[in-house]
Amino acid sequence: MMPPAKEPASVQEGETTERPLPGGRNGRSAWAVLEILFVLLNILYFAGWMQRWFFIRVPTGEIAERAGVSGGEGNSEPAGVSRLSRMNILCLGIDSVEGSHRTDTILVVGIDPHERRVTALSVPRDTRALINGAAHKINEMYARHGELALRSMIEELLDITIDRYVMVDFAGFTNTIDLLGGIDLMIEQPMHYDDNWGNVHIHFNPGQAHLNGKKALEYVRFRADAAADLGRIKRQQRFISAVLEKIKTPSIVVRLPQLIQEAYGHIRTDLRIAEMLDLALALKNGPISIQTMSLPGDARYIDKISYYLPFKEEAVAIGARHFATLSLLDLEAPFATRGHASEAARTTTASAPPPADSIASQSR
Repeated sequence: MMPPAKEPASVQEGETTERPLPGGRNGRSAWAVLEILFVLLNILYFAGWMQRWFFIRVPTGEIAERAGVSGGEGNSEPAGVSRLSRMNILCLGIDSVEGSHRTDTILVVGIDPHERRVTALSVPRDTRALINGAAHKINEMYARHGELALRSMIEELLDITIDRYVMVDFAGFTNTIDLLGGIDLMIEQPMHYDDNWGNVHIHFNPGQAHLNGKKALEYVRFRADAAADLGRIKRQQRFISAVLEKIKTPSIVVRLPQLIQEAYGHIRTDLRIAEMLDLALALKNGPISIQTMSLPGDARYIDKISYYLPFKEEAVAIGARHFATLSLLDLEAPFATRGHASEAARTTTASAPPPADSIASQSR
């Protein structure tokens, strides 16, 4: 259970308890996960519908079920995400979605289709958590107890409901683009950026270019120009358009099952194609407000181990202000692939070691 805390600090209109994403490695990782997730989900959404159009079935039932795709006429998918005011998604960046690996990036992403607003809260991976009564870093939760237990823990910390989850790694993006045979794009301006500390080196000269997976990743992440985020968003849109055009070519259409299987080999999610469609339709036209913040707290050494101790009251205030939502699972029964997160976590871990007891937090 969460330790008792004081009443959450009130958040007045015009004030904020948010803290921007740090400029260091965690901040860059958070942005990168959002960017790659955005591009990959667009590719998966379009490829899935192309597959249905041409009545091509994914070779494995697991992939077909996860994609929410079927080649049959009678497949009915629920659609109604756009009817909700908000939707919360837990986004995890990990080294590989297969096997037990610690999460490198933990984001809670709130999507409000009607207000055209996306809010991303970064949870530091060093956040101190009590797992079976012992102190650990929160990024160990997924490796020890799985996604449902991690989701339940973050729900309890922020006092919110998380409707969906997505786990993604960069290999999924580069492998998917390589499977397409690369993408041809016109580079409109010089693009040069070097970050020796982060081992990021991006160099493009103006002119026609053929981008393999690695170069495509560099292209969609570049933001070191006068346009900054706006320029990056425009480039990502151009890149997605080029990818979707290539997916429609006959040589790629026949490989759509392999393409979807490769992408889903690096993404694990309970989002369905219908939900991606609703979100895409709701957000596709006009500007989108994107706000990023980090979980408030302090870094401390405890027993010579570096931890991040969240401020519980501020965390709950942020949850109430930015992530309060009617549960998608309560309103959209056909989508209910799980029960309430905390109940699912208990069920999932009943025969395994118990889920986390709490996050060690401090009140301000």
